Amino acid sequence: MNVPRSGHAGDQAVKTVYLHVGAPATGTAFLQQTLWDNRLRLGDAGVCYPVAGPLEHFGAVMDLREMAWGGRRDPAWDGAWDRMAQRARDWDGHTVIFSQGLLGGATEQQVKRAVADLEPAKVHVVYMTRHLGWQLIVDWQEHLRHGHTITFESFVDDLVERGIKAPKPYGELFWGLHDPERVLQVWETAVPSDRIHVITLPPPGDSAGPDLVWERFCALTGIEAGAFDVSATPEDEPLSATEAEILRRLNTKIAPLLGTDHKRMVRQYLVGHGLADGADAVGHLAMGLPARHADWAAERTRQLTGALRAGGYQVVGDLDELVTSPRPEPARQPEDLPDELIATAFIGVVAHLLERLSDGHARIGLAHLNSQLAGVQENLDRLIETAAAPSPALQRAARRAAGRRAP
Repeated sequence: MNVPRSGHAGDQAVKTVYLHVGAPATGTAFLQQTLWDNRLRLGDAGVCYPVAGPLEHFGAVMDLREMAWGGRRDPAWDGAWDRMAQRARDWDGHTVIFSQGLLGGATEQQVKRAVADLEPAKVHVVYMTRHLGWQLIVDWQEHLRHGHTITFESFVDDLVERGIKAPKPYGELFWGLHDPERVLQVWETAVPSDRIHVITLPPPGDSAGPDLVWERFCALTGIEAGAFDVSATPEDEPLSATEAEILRRLNTKIAPLLGTDHKRMVRQYLVGHGLADGADAVGHLAMGLPARHADWAAERTRQLTGALRAGGYQVVGDLDELVTSPRPEPARQPEDLPDELIATAFIGVVAHLLERLSDGHARIGLAHLNSQLAGVQENLDRLIETAAAPSPALQRAARRAAGRRAP
């Protein structure tokens, strides 16, 4: 973590704090990992990333919003927001950056507390967004990564027809976090509109990729983008329809078994690995919206773009990008893919996992063999030492034998 320098009131008065509040699945995980990996170099440049661990940003927001996650609340979250805010206040550099997509769902009271806890610094709010249709796709896929099994068609139907009152947790998590108009109106109760920034993004998987996220974020915050290597930081690529359906079906079996370890195991062994091998066996089938909702998503995106323009927020990118970039076209839904196709893809997944298992056993076997060889080598060393320097008993026996042979 950044070690705060001894601050002075005069320095704190001009300090800027950027709160990146969402939306989830717009490069947020990539951005947080990049900030964490480069925290020391950022500190040398006067920029503080005020967390003590790579996931403390999550605990801090759980603390601020007084939330549980997955039906549980980690005691380590208690006081995490205050600890983060204290580091931000103690920093005597010119900039502090804090990033967590769940901040977008804060209430008016929580927003005012967050800003007050960071004063006297000037707090700026940053929100990233793209075409709503793409956000429906990536948000549903994120739910799959957490073990959910709802079909995409049901997910979209509920969100379109019932809005924020859609079944929990989907309605609250989607409309509470991915509706920029709602999110920024709440933050505007504590932060003036000229300190609220919108970063626009193209579709996920676009050739610009995470580089564009980093470049636009740096342009806003004053970080020198080229001074930091972000090429090794992974970014979640959108799943194909085949990959998504395999994971959805697997979740019915593996989510209860893996529990809180589900997301880590899925990322480590399936997403970008086994699922991709399975999908390769049947060809890449892109995700798309249900046909009956494609025009609705386009129109809702236009409405949100108009609201952002009327809000007078500072824009990095171009609001027109939200409506002119390629939109997700209607496509066959993942749950409608033929069972024969899914079965073929599953074979690819199983083959990949068996290969990983075999490699793991081979590594374990090699480690065991190396341990045995080390033991043999140790015994050989002792024998050599014994041969080179006879034991005291052998030396005494040799002297006695020599005495008997003496004339």
